[in-house]
Amino acid sequence: MSNQNVKTKNADDIIFNPHEVAMVGFNAIQRAAKHKDVGIPLTVAGSRVGDYIAPLLPWEIIALQAQTHNGKTMFTSWLERKTAEYIDAIGQGGDIVHVSTEESIEAMAFTEYGRLLDVLPATLARGEYADIAKLQIAMTKIGSSRIWRIGESAESARVELDENPNRRQSDLTLSNIYRALNAMRTGAISEATKIRLVTVDYLQALPIDPEVRQAVLDQQRRLQVRNDVYRLRKMTVALEAPIVVAVQCKQKLDGANPPYQIPGVYDGEETASIAQRFDRILSLWMPKTTYVVGQTVTHDGAALFTVTENMVFLKVNKQRGGLPSGKTFSLTVDYKTGEYYGEFGKTAAMR
Repeated sequence: MSNQNVKTKNADDIIFNPHEVAMVGFNAIQRAAKHKDVGIPLTVAGSRVGDYIAPLLPWEIIALQAQTHNGKTMFTSWLERKTAEYIDAIGQGGDIVHVSTEESIEAMAFTEYGRLLDVLPATLARGEYADIAKLQIAMTKIGSSRIWRIGESAESARVELDENPNRRQSDLTLSNIYRALNAMRTGAISEATKIRLVTVDYLQALPIDPEVRQAVLDQQRRLQVRNDVYRLRKMTVALEAPIVVAVQCKQKLDGANPPYQIPGVYDGEETASIAQRFDRILSLWMPKTTYVVGQTVTHDGAALFTVTENMVFLKVNKQRGGLPSGKTFSLTVDYKTGEYYGEFGKTAAMR
């Protein structure tokens, strides 16, 4: 087949005449009306975060970015629980799906058990917890939750390894993740469920897909991340569920506003597609990862804030659709419960 034939064959997929544009717009407006009450809010107790960040809509992809050890996974888990509570409160069905390429199913389960039992996950992993009655209560709570998980487990089929660790044959490519989500949605593996939210932890850790494996080694990851961002756009439309993707940021931030070290729009590793293609970009920063707990951070001789163990800054870097962006909120996190709180109405006084 000639290149010309290929172009002609694909033209119908990307060309829309005026009538088709009108119909697509009409259908989109109808869809928006249908979903206006099912957007997922980001409501933080004692904060106006929910007034500033509009509810996440079913066709949006959202980047939650931070440098390593700044709470991406913790915030994502909180959002999943809040979404489950919201779904129950409004009386609608559906489930949340957490995808992890970094943690095993066992590790994620230890975290959930630890939160419910008020013990360190490491205590459970070392086999040092012996209260079977409380363990069974926690098992019932986790087993009846709305949060599904996609990941690898010691109880799953083996993951093949060859002599080259860089050629790990993982099932967790984004293409396979979408097939799994679609199987949930259509009922191919169990009773069909409406997927309300998908979270992916995290973008740059997704395995190299076969189609980019032939690229020059130092280009593979950049190409993979760019391709995955485009796949995410297609996935959210097909699933009719927002997708929140944790994004690892560069070690040296270009978009921060010192002495605040909050990542900017273009601080995601590997590709500018993160900034360009996502509908929302939220950034997290925990000052304890930059400064010493108890230290008073100053600028031009003026005190800005005193670092605490549980202090978190959340910045809204981007919101499409004419929504506001640029505001930074000061929050606190309770590590035992995984809950976030804020001083009502308070935002960080950015210089």
